[in-house]
Amino acid sequence: MIHPQIEKLIIVQVKDLFFQKLQQELERIPNERAKIERLIEEEKASIELAKSELNSKEVERNDLDSQIKGKESDTAKFKTQQLEVKKNEEYRALTHQIEQAQNDISELEEKEIAIMYSIDEAKVSFEKAKSDIDERIARQNEQLSQLEERLKQLKEEIGSAEGVYTESREAVEAEALEIYDRTKAQTKRPPYIASIEVQNCAGCHLRVSNDVLGLAISGEEIITCDQCARIVYKT
Repeated sequence: MIHPQIEKLIIVQVKDLFFQKLQQELERIPNERAKIERLIEEEKASIELAKSELNSKEVERNDLDSQIKGKESDTAKFKTQQLEVKKNEEYRALTHQIEQAQNDISELEEKEIAIMYSIDEAKVSFEKAKSDIDERIARQNEQLSQLEERLKQLKEEIGSAEGVYTESREAVEAEALEIYDRTKAQTKRPPYIASIEVQNCAGCHLRVSNDVLGLAISGEEIITCDQCARIVYKT
């Protein structure tokens, strides 16, 4: 038979484990929140990086445009100078400079066209990536909202569970509670109370001694497993 205080302690254990489960979930929430917030920051950083790369292409295109305008200005200046020179050598030198400037303009325009195509492609890619990232951020923000809601619920549930756990302890004799609390501290992880199946403790799965088995069968006192120190009983 089971010791009557063990029957009450089994109820205490059920309430205790439920209370612990809620506490553990509560403790996990800050880490989960921090993880989601970190993901959001990483998503935002990736958007900024893509935007920076796009802006750098725009800067490059503007620089090419400025260089083209500069070469066009040089060409116009050289042509004006040609009208003023008297010597053939000077005229030919200016002609060479005009041709060189026009060649430079052609090369710059080719680069500008290439970078403009690249910008168009980058804009399409950026908008697609930004849309995907914004969608993920929206989901992550929803997860944060759900966490906050769960946090509120947990605080209420924990208060209630703690009250139920405390109330269950009030039905147990002080000596039995002392054994339960000591067992809980020693074993570190549940269950703190385990049945003996055949002659093995259901908590550690090791064989108990004949003395422990005999005392468990008699149900005359609260006994513990001689292997793992859990409270044991025999049905």
